[in-house]
Amino acid sequence: MKKLLIVLAALMIPTMALAGNTAPKLWLEVYYQADDPTDPEGPGFLTNPCVHPAPLPNEYPFTLPCYAPRLPYNFYIVPIHVGQLDRPICTTTGLPCAEYGGYLGLGFGAQISGTGITFMSWNACPGFLKGPSAAGEPAAMLASSTALCHDWYDHEGYMIWMNLTATTARYINIIASADLGHALVINCRNQYDAGTTIGGGVQIGGTQTIICGNSPTAVKTTTWGAIKGLYR
Repeated sequence: MKKLLIVLAALMIPTMALAGNTAPKLWLEVYYQADDPTDPEGPGFLTNPCVHPAPLPNEYPFTLPCYAPRLPYNFYIVPIHVGQLDRPICTTTGLPCAEYGGYLGLGFGAQISGTGITFMSWNACPGFLKGPSAAGEPAAMLASSTALCHDWYDHEGYMIWMNLTATTARYINIIASADLGHALVINCRNQYDAGTTIGGGVQIGGTQTIICGNSPTAVKTTTWGAIKGLYR
C-alpha cells in the first residue's frame, strides 16, 4: 500500500507550465441539507456536488452559490470550482494540449474561520482519483483526472462539513496545500498553471457579507490563431 501511494503521488505531481490556462481562478461553492448525504438509507445528495449546471445563454453572467444559512445539525457540501479556463478545451490529454484549455486536477487546502462546524471528508467526483494527503485533510486535498480533460462545469471533488447548533458566521477559504505549498491548477498537458489565482471561499451563517464569484466572459485570440477565452 505504501508503494502504491508513492506511485499515485508521483503521477499527481506535474511540472510548472508556461502553456495551458492563462489565469484559471478557484472558487468554493456551498450547498446544504438536513439529511446526511452519506447515509445509505437517506435521500443522498439533494444537489449534485460534482456537476455545475451549465447556465443558459441568457443567464450570463451567473453567480456561484457561496452563501448558506447556518442551521442546527445541517450538512454543508462544498465543491471546488475551477473556473476561467482558456478556450477551446482540449479534447485529449498530454502534449497535444499545450495550446488548449481545460484541467486535469488540483491540489489545495481549506481553512475555516472558527469552531462549531466539523470537517467530515474530502471526496473525489466521478472521473477523478483522490490523491494521498501527508499533512491530512482539509489542509491538503488532491484529485486528478483518470482519463479526460475537464471543463469548468466538472468539479474535481467536494468537502462535507457538519454544523452543530450555533448560528455565528463561519468562512471556509481556499489555501495552499500543506503538502505542495501552493494551489495551482493542473492543465491538460499535466503541468501546473502558474497563473492560477484564488477567487473566493464560502460563508455559512450570519448576515451575508461575502461577495460571490460570477462568470467573466472576456475572449481573446492567441498568437497561434485559436480563440481562447477567460470563460467562467
